[in-house]
Amino acid sequence: MSDIRERRWGGRYLDAAHLFVPVRLRQDASVLARAENVVNAALMAATAGPLYALAYRLLGLELAAVEILACCVVMLMAPLVLRLSGSIALARELFLCALFFNFTWLTWHLGGIHAPTASWLITAPVVAMFLGGVASGVSWLAMSCAAAAVIWGLPAFGRAVPPAPNLDMPLLHLICNLGLYVVVLVFVLLFELTKTEGFVKLQRALSTINELAIRDELTGSHNRRFLLGLIDREKERSDRNGRPFCLCLFDIDFFKRINDNYGHAAGDLVLRSFADAVQGQVRGTDAFGRYGGEEFLLMLPETPAPDAVVLAERVRRVIAGLRCHDNGSEITLTVSVGVAEYRLGEAVAQAIGRADEALYVAKSLGRNRVHCHDDDEHLPVVARPAGQGGGRRSATSPARLIDGAQCDQLTGLLNRNLLRDRLRHAMDRANRNRRLVALLLLNINGFKEINDELGYEAGDDLLNQAGAAVRRCLRDSDTVARWGGDEFIALLEDLSFESDAQVVAEKILDRFGLPLNVAGRECFVTLAVGVALYPAADCDLDALLKRADIAMRGAKRWGENSVQVYSGDTVQPQSERLALKNGLREALVQGQLFLEYQPQIDLVTRRVVGVEALLRWQHPVYGRVAPSRFIPLAEETGMIVPIGDWALRTACLQNRAWRAAGLPEIKTAVNLSARQLKEPGLPARVLAILGETGMPAHCLDLEITEGMLIEDLAGNCTVMNGLRQAGVVVSIDDFGTGYSSLNYLSELPVDILKMDGLFVRRLGAGAAAGKCGRSFAIAEAIVAMAHRLGMDVIAEAVETPEQLADLCAMGCDAAQGYLFARPLPPGEVAAMLAGQVEAAPLIPA
Repeated sequence: MSDIRERRWGGRYLDAAHLFVPVRLRQDASVLARAENVVNAALMAATAGPLYALAYRLLGLELAAVEILACCVVMLMAPLVLRLSGSIALARELFLCALFFNFTWLTWHLGGIHAPTASWLITAPVVAMFLGGVASGVSWLAMSCAAAAVIWGLPAFGRAVPPAPNLDMPLLHLICNLGLYVVVLVFVLLFELTKTEGFVKLQRALSTINELAIRDELTGSHNRRFLLGLIDREKERSDRNGRPFCLCLFDIDFFKRINDNYGHAAGDLVLRSFADAVQGQVRGTDAFGRYGGEEFLLMLPETPAPDAVVLAERVRRVIAGLRCHDNGSEITLTVSVGVAEYRLGEAVAQAIGRADEALYVAKSLGRNRVHCHDDDEHLPVVARPAGQGGGRRSATSPARLIDGAQCDQLTGLLNRNLLRDRLRHAMDRANRNRRLVALLLLNINGFKEINDELGYEAGDDLLNQAGAAVRRCLRDSDTVARWGGDEFIALLEDLSFESDAQVVAEKILDRFGLPLNVAGRECFVTLAVGVALYPAADCDLDALLKRADIAMRGAKRWGENSVQVYSGDTVQPQSERLALKNGLREALVQGQLFLEYQPQIDLVTRRVVGVEALLRWQHPVYGRVAPSRFIPLAEETGMIVPIGDWALRTACLQNRAWRAAGLPEIKTAVNLSARQLKEPGLPARVLAILGETGMPAHCLDLEITEGMLIEDLAGNCTVMNGLRQAGVVVSIDDFGTGYSSLNYLSELPVDILKMDGLFVRRLGAGAAAGKCGRSFAIAEAIVAMAHRLGMDVIAEAVETPEQLADLCAMGCDAAQGYLFARPLPPGEVAAMLAGQVEAAPLIPA
């Protein structure tokens, strides 16, 4: 309790001290400590000075008492000077001059070098050491020694020392010495308070960062990464002691409709309410967290499946009775739950996969129900020899056994011939029942590379596992077949809405988010899925297959893990992606590429201190092409290396041109790609470009994303150290969206941390949410941590004055975004720099 009171008192004292410290001096921890010590010294003078003046007056030394009070008044002016001028040096020197004069005058008038106050001459250099560092302490020590020497030597030059007062001098010596000890002790304690408070703030910042590393920001439950780590540890315990544990996978039913009908704010409210409700039902030993989107995962240690089902059913009933209110609307919820019990020795991904299969069954059976995984329920349809199988329920009953000639010999799935027959009957039923049929054509991306890298046997194993994985994502009434090579077809019947087919396709893609074990290695497989629906105008069996193929090829053009639904006006487009890929070299040669520069603003001076160079492409056919479309193509073809060198050289030449025009020196930030970072000789190439262009190394800022850095930590540290030793500045770009690990952050040789716009966009709530909101706390913790690690912080995507105010309050160093300026051509940047040479600082409207 005493520690709590002490911390509370210390916090109140520092809050009061900060009233005299300007905001801009609070951004750097070392500067803030110096400013706090100026206030500490004034407090010491305010408490000790009047007491000593009273003591001297009682001893009959009226003039000395007046002199002490006068010097105290001057010393008490130091915090006010600090507040008004913002200069620590001015406030410090004012205080020290008054302190030095006080004890020099007292020593001379109380009998010279033998006066009781002579020992107090040491206080000026001691206080100067705390307020200004070694240099200030040494200079005032020299002045104190000189003053003592002058007081001692003046009588030798005929200057008589004032007579010592007729007092009890031993008593006066005792009072002065005890006073000296007390004053020094009090000042040291105040200094220790400010230093300790700084370490407490650092500890809090690190604790906040650690909390953010394990918590989902929206719901406050565990995030996916930390939750999977807990499950891994429980798996190790279970493998040792043989006690099972269960996984429950929850999915909020029709969550997309909630977002569409009520808005994303209502969706966030639903997620938070759901998480709170579940956490109110589980035990303290259970682990619960957000698995992704509207899915949540619950781990129940040492719990068999029947008990897990009972708990899941209880949660389901609680959720069914939950009501969320948003802007006068009442939102009701239901949840589907899949339960799976861990099997000794299996991988965690397999256990989660079985829970996911059970969840899909629960949703397929009508949602709002709990389903426990059953080993034999959703196996692929394969031909088995007579007498094989058994168990509680066979997936290959006699009615469903298929002749081996009609099955794909590798995967056991249907082959083309039987699929066409099934599809024909399904189309007839759709015409009769007026219900939709969906044909999903799934293509495995990069399958040839797997064959080439791991061999054909591994490729066959991958196809077998992929077919089984697709089968497990479907209902018993659905059909899956191998269409040929690396393609599968899923036939979905009796659908109510067109969106149901896309939901199933996305479910399959989610299933392939888990790796497949092929040839002893984990392989991540991505798919391109084309969807065609029937009934549709002018569509027969072959046309439906063709439409699914067209949609699948469209999905491949969009990239990995994409779904495209065929629409009536879909035609086979010319491959824009291929045209862009082939046009990159021509774009570099013909000058279609150019750079724009987004200004970076110092948040203290509000002046432009740097720019970020951004690559643009003006295509003669497609117009301006977004970087998100052509940068991946440049990475894929290897053109990113010459394009990156061109961008770096162009940015350096432009920086030199600005300086040659007499504009202020600024820093230019250039992004490095993953491919460039892996290229041998990168430091030498960068330094060669700097030499060619004549740009100072300290004006170049190379931005690298945290995900790229962590891929080869040791090698990248070597590269970064080489660049930094040459004077180049290195930044971590998009911080907070990748690994965000304190472990690697403390090891990387970087100068600047760029806070991703994801954090900035959530700022600015102000009076609505208060600065104690989670978004403000996250951003503030990032800034505090970076400053403690000696890094500057630049905030990206600042768009509102409220966001800017929050960033200034937390001590962010610089910012960029549309609030200040959009990316500009070089001429407009030059005009902005020229305009601020004599004009006021840039303050956004």
